[in-house]
Amino acid sequence: MIAERQRQRVILLDSDGGASMQLCRRLLSVKNCPFDLVPVESWAAAQALVDCGDIEAILTRTDFLGDARKFGLPVIHLSVEPEFDRSPEALCDSLWDQSSASEFIRCFQYAIERQALKTALDRASSYDPLTGVCNRFMVQDRLKQGMRRALRTNQPLALMFVDLDNFRHVNETLGHGAGDSIIKEVVARLRGILRNTDTVGRMGSDEFAIIIEDYSRASNLLQIAQKLVSELAEPFLVEQESLLLGCSVGIATYPEGGQTVDTLTLHANMAMLQAKRQRGCNYHFYDDRINLQANSLIEFETSLRQALRRNQMELHYQPRVNLASGRIVGLEGLIRWRHPERGLLGPNEFIPLAEETGLIVPMGYWVIARACHDLARLHSRRQPPIHVAVNVSFRQFQDSQLLPTVKRLLEKTSIDPRWLEFELTETAVMQNPDQVLATMKGMTGLGVRFSLDDFGTGFSSFMHLQRLPIDLLKIDRSFVKGITDTPSDKQLVGAMIELGHSLDLEVVAEGVEHRQQLAQLRALGCDQVQGFFISPALPFDELCYFMDAYNMGREETKFGAS
Repeated sequence: MIAERQRQRVILLDSDGGASMQLCRRLLSVKNCPFDLVPVESWAAAQALVDCGDIEAILTRTDFLGDARKFGLPVIHLSVEPEFDRSPEALCDSLWDQSSASEFIRCFQYAIERQALKTALDRASSYDPLTGVCNRFMVQDRLKQGMRRALRTNQPLALMFVDLDNFRHVNETLGHGAGDSIIKEVVARLRGILRNTDTVGRMGSDEFAIIIEDYSRASNLLQIAQKLVSELAEPFLVEQESLLLGCSVGIATYPEGGQTVDTLTLHANMAMLQAKRQRGCNYHFYDDRINLQANSLIEFETSLRQALRRNQMELHYQPRVNLASGRIVGLEGLIRWRHPERGLLGPNEFIPLAEETGLIVPMGYWVIARACHDLARLHSRRQPPIHVAVNVSFRQFQDSQLLPTVKRLLEKTSIDPRWLEFELTETAVMQNPDQVLATMKGMTGLGVRFSLDDFGTGFSSFMHLQRLPIDLLKIDRSFVKGITDTPSDKQLVGAMIELGHSLDLEVVAEGVEHRQQLAQLRALGCDQVQGFFISPALPFDELCYFMDAYNMGREETKFGAS
């Protein structure tokens, strides 16, 4: 009984019942034959068997051969004469009806295995192996077919690009297994919202495409976008942790948003990037203004790449003053771009683009090299040692060459590493605390020290701060701004200073612009200040003149006196 259940069924399509019966007896004579021949004399009978889903192949006479291929099963031509000259490109296998039973069995096995392999290859080339939805190539093919139908029937079509927010953080903190679980959950949620006729495809790691046809009215499309954003804004449960990710959705409609597959895809992606620039979970429709902005952004990115090659970057320094002694004890290096047409640009005008494009890494190495060079020049002036601080992005911290590059620069410039300082923001530290901590320990092993920048704007906990090998806390300028007018700001800054001192850290207040702010910070016990009240950021040569003049002035009058 077990052997019978395991036998595979093959349809024998032949109008000659007598010949069919002889062929069936020939196979039955083979002990443990793995196949059962099921003779039928018409297409209607064959169709009924195929519809049951229990047929592995079709063995057919020449008269039925043309229609047999439509079933999607392996087809074997049962010929009345041997076909010795068949080409390898033939559409189906061929078998002489006087062949031995063992030849029939081998031919059936070969045809079925080849069909299974072809099906697997077709699926691998068209579907995402993790989620089972269409891959990029299948999405493009379905989009092409959908656009043809839309043109022929004058029905609407829309392409949506969906990108998860902060998905990289999941892979970095919980591992790729957790990331895969979230991707599967995203697909399940999308399928729960969309119709069976809508196409869902995975375009990349955390990016999906949705093709929506025949949605009647634009308001229906809007409702779908709102449902997508709302559904993906719900928490994901992974390894007993509840994660909020959210998404950004870009929408382009045919033919307004593009009349080719590539154009429509590009514009849907551009709309998604526009949605990502807004706060929270959002969707955005493509229009021509986005195209103009994108072209401008591409041109700006090209100019930024050229600026690095053409030495258009400058490092300006803002002094940091010790409130107790009045001495300049540190400098913060701030990058500037000497643009050939727009003049001197501050970091806010190009650093976000550098982060987005990855240019922040080579730019960061240039800043570190320039700071080491200038620090060596300062020490050669035979003045009291001074700290030079530079900002380091989280992407720079992820680069494997950071530690050996810094070590090489220290050796090349022969500076004392104790006077080189790296500034990290709270946000950067919290993206991947363990990785950041490991890199910081490697750097402190070289003698470099760290400060925590923009303190108060991130999410650092007291316990986390204790683990970090930092020497200074830098209070963000947004808190210092209202210290003389707003009692709550004054109390908050005072609490930050006390927290820093309880951790044996020096505290620096940024953005000091008035004498009253300076007086309040001194009263609260702040250690150091920097800001326009002391000096704006200056090019290196101007900085040297300023420091000379400042030191001469200190000798003549007490710092901070009225």
